[in-house]
Amino acid sequence: MKVHNINGTSDNKCKCGSWKAHWEKFNEGKNTWPTYCSAYGCLETATVGAHVQKETGSNKWFIIPFCDKHNGPEFKGKSIEVSAGTSFAPANRKETCEK
Repeated sequence: MKVHNINGTSDNKCKCGSWKAHWEKFNEGKNTWPTYCSAYGCLETATVGAHVQKETGSNKWFIIPFCDKHNGPEFKGKSIEVSAGTSFAPANRKETCEK
């Protein structure tokens, strides 16, 4: 599956304290934080919860674990293949932590 890393979301905040904590609480599989980045083939440590949008099937925003590189400026707005089994958390605070 491919996602776009959404540009201009770094100022978004939620009641969870961080987007990593948000993902840990609301990811679809209730998985624990992974060791590695969700970008396919990336062996960097997953450090942040990144705002992404799936390329097909939805215009909703999600949070997934990314390394600093894949959440950095060079990948904003770009198409990124994610690993099979990546667990997504809805980024909509009104449906999650502000409910």
